[in-house]
Formats: sequence, structure tokens, C-alpha cells
Amino acid sequence: MANPLGIVKQLRSGDDIDTFCGKCKENREHAIVSLKPTGEVERVQCRTCQSTHLFRDQKRPAPRARAGPRSAAPLPAETGPARGYSMQERFQVGDRIEHPKFGLGVVIEERLGKIDVRFGKEMRTLIHAS
Repeated sequence: MANPLGIVKQLRSGDDIDTFCGKCKENREHAIVSLKPTGEVERVQCRTCQSTHLFRDQKRPAPRARAGPRSAAPLPAETGPARGYSMQERFQVGDRIEHPKFGLGVVIEERLGKIDVRFGKEMRTLIHAS
């Protein structure tokens, strides 16, 4: 890497580098895992999700085209006050959940023993009573 002063820093395993994470779908900070014989970065590990993958240049967000209404299925209506999350309780689609780690969320899908919950822009699969 070159900086404005012309000093060249040689990259090493364990150094931090910002790049696109395919699992997080965002530009994130990564640790360098391995280098090519030429000294270029080959593999990195995301500091957020811990996934290891090939090094990719940072992606720039694509300009969004203005479109008409979406044809995707509507999200379920949120029902009632938020309930505290517990694995021993049963939840239904539309229930609001207050999770100690992830915060306030809405149940999007329910299946045998598991629920998919949307916490802001993030989706999590949680266990619940069957």
C-alpha cells in the first residue's frame, strides 16, 4: 500500500483491510489470512461474521433505479405489544419480540420449533416452543 508520503507498507497476515464481505453483503473490516507469492492479498476473514473468503475489491453501491410498487409479498402486520423472547414460549407470525441481544423484532415466518425474526434490516432464526 502506498500513502501520500511515498512510503510503501508491506502487507502481512493478520493486518486489517477493508473489503466486500459476501456473507454480510457490505464493505467490512477484514483480517488478512494469506498472501499470494507476489505479496498481494489472497484470502481474508471478516471481523464481523468471521467468514473466510477470497479477497475482493470493495464494491460501490449500484445506483438504484426508481421503480413502481414492489410485487413482493407484504410483510405481516405487527400485532400487540412486544413480548420478551424466551425459547420456552411460542410465537406466531406478526408477533413483536424484545430480544436481549438483538433488540426489537417482528416474527416473519414460523415453522416447527423455529421462527424467522426481522430485527431492523437483519434477519435471525430463533428457537421457540413447538
